[in-house]
Amino acid sequence: MGSAEDPLAEAELRRDASDWSGAALAFARHLARLPEDWRVWIQHGHCVKEAGDPAGALASYRRAEAGLPEDADLQVQIGHALKLLGDLAGARAAYARALEIDPLSGIAWREVAGLLGGTAAATAPPGGLSLLGDLRVVFDLSDLWSWFGTARAPTGIQRIQMEIAGAALGHAAGLAEARLAVFRPESGTWRELPWEAFRRLAGLSRADADPFDPAWTESRAQVAALLDAASDLAFPDGAWLVNLGSSWWLPGYHLAVRTARARHGVRYAALVHDTGPVTAPEYSEPAASARFARWFAALGVQAELLLAISDATRRDMQALAPEALPGLPTAPVHVLRPDVAPRPVATATLPDLPAGPYALCVGTIEARKDHLFVLNAWLALLRRHGAAVPHLVLAGRAGFGAEPVLELLRRAPALTGRVTWLDAVPEATLAALYHGALFTICHSRHEGWGLPVTEALAHGKAVVAPAHSGLVEAGQGLALHHASGSEPEFLRLVERLILEPDFRAETEARIAAGLRLRSWRAVAEELLAALQTAPAAPPTVPAPPLGVVHRLGLIDSPWPEPAMAWADLLRAGPGWGAPEPWGCPTAAGTALIRLPLPGGTRGALRLYLALRGMDGPRRVALRAGRAQRLELDVPAGERPVAVLEITAPGAQAEVAINAVDGVGRPAGIGVVALMACAPDDLAARLTFLETVSFVWPERASPLSGRVAPPTSP
Repeated sequence: MGSAEDPLAEAELRRDASDWSGAALAFARHLARLPEDWRVWIQHGHCVKEAGDPAGALASYRRAEAGLPEDADLQVQIGHALKLLGDLAGARAAYARALEIDPLSGIAWREVAGLLGGTAAATAPPGGLSLLGDLRVVFDLSDLWSWFGTARAPTGIQRIQMEIAGAALGHAAGLAEARLAVFRPESGTWRELPWEAFRRLAGLSRADADPFDPAWTESRAQVAALLDAASDLAFPDGAWLVNLGSSWWLPGYHLAVRTARARHGVRYAALVHDTGPVTAPEYSEPAASARFARWFAALGVQAELLLAISDATRRDMQALAPEALPGLPTAPVHVLRPDVAPRPVATATLPDLPAGPYALCVGTIEARKDHLFVLNAWLALLRRHGAAVPHLVLAGRAGFGAEPVLELLRRAPALTGRVTWLDAVPEATLAALYHGALFTICHSRHEGWGLPVTEALAHGKAVVAPAHSGLVEAGQGLALHHASGSEPEFLRLVERLILEPDFRAETEARIAAGLRLRSWRAVAEELLAALQTAPAAPPTVPAPPLGVVHRLGLIDSPWPEPAMAWADLLRAGPGWGAPEPWGCPTAAGTALIRLPLPGGTRGALRLYLALRGMDGPRRVALRAGRAQRLELDVPAGERPVAVLEITAPGAQAEVAINAVDGVGRPAGIGVVALMACAPDDLAARLTFLETVSFVWPERASPLSGRVAPPTSP
């Protein structure tokens, strides 16, 4: 069986005969001669493991790792050996490393998913190197997780979340501790998203666009089960909560941030991608604009640090705040640009396109992107130049307001065969489309940044874009800009790119010479440095004047208002449900209201609280600080107004609300509005009663304005 002169051949023969010990000895003789034959060290480890010595196998795998540090399968084998040795935390770390190298490794994911569902769930792999002290960060990826619930291939906002979080999780990111989390609106808490789950889903998201692929659906279902089974996240004390996506659609989010701040000293930073829903509400769904307005109204006083995706977005934010929210301070704003070269991707073949050159337009098909402008201009080009006009490729999924664009594509004969719409495009295919394009177009009515501009320039392609918002910054002076809405200027640039090869070549040469892009790691490190120097607390909010009526319900307006901020800020603690148009229900337990009082307030105050009966009778107990306690019965559907005396006002009036149902079980009660005023302020009292009686988003009942208990002026 082989010979001493050829130990490798002997080892392979013995291995094939399942003579594991003999094969291991023969492999060892070969390695004594060639100790850097890293692949043979792996084979030696396999044989030693099969011979019943997992510790010896691990030693061989570690030798191989010195020469093959980026071999995902080797990390899987290291994980197998550690699992046999009972080191589940070490096994998880090895499988995690395999997924970091190759997120598509199904074996590594199955192994780590099994460990996460068992006893190893609480033993996280070590964090990155501590280069910036004891900075601890929890990245909120709720927006990304929600996206993965309905789609797979990312758009710009999802890519930014994946890339910054992924770079921050790298070993050189400079974090003492980094975690990922997903918000649960039903409980007002976060659940930890394991690193491995993030890497698996992010890798699959980049690899393909098919949301029905079994590898995708099964992996997402496994992650959903892990999140459902997990305990609520206990934040590291003093950690930063950094939201890289959007949270304006999540009910109760800011209240949960305040609760986490009170319990764990959490600090909060939010990335604002754009202000379009309120600065250009005509391009958003009305409900989305209203949600964004409510979120933005409270954002500046909730966060220690705001991050703007561009200087244009920073200017929008800083202009919007004093105009819409007078009297409310705002957190400092740091500009965090995604001026990044796209990550290298595996080569991909182009989709089935007509032969010949093509122009590429990347972006979601939605009202804000105004693809109708591009298509109408293309019709004009076709009428002028006919066959000289290249094919046009639209790459992007359909979004809000896509119907007119899709209808034009269906009913315009001149566009048939001249325009191709690609719905969901994987990352590698998108890179191939950029590479093969004659030139690119990025059109929009408003953009926070404009990743398609950055990506086109990174591929050395000329890009035509309007001269406004973040598109100008993304263009770095190298894009070809036209006045917003000007079809003549747009057509002039596009005609030159089509008909003047020298102009196109000069533009590409200028891009090659002048483009300056950085890495996602550099963006992540800039973010961490900004957190290090941010304020220790959110800005102090001046107390509102006495006599102001504060509604706790959802204000349905596309424009931010101070009342929106106060409707959020007045609620404290976890004892609240989600706000509704009429007001906000409490949850079972204690709900707190904290109303700041103007400095220098002297003498007793009265606090008026409008309640709303629920689906059954409630016994409600109200306590103003540690002083007056009031109990009242609220029948189902009734709307009483309770009055509390605040005899010694301090910096704030705090009211604790508890309710029980008809059999004494903790239950919720509706809270509509409140107001504090001096006892003799008859105008304020009348305004409050008129407000809850007549300016309420539902028909007033006969009990409107009933005060319990009755008091004298």
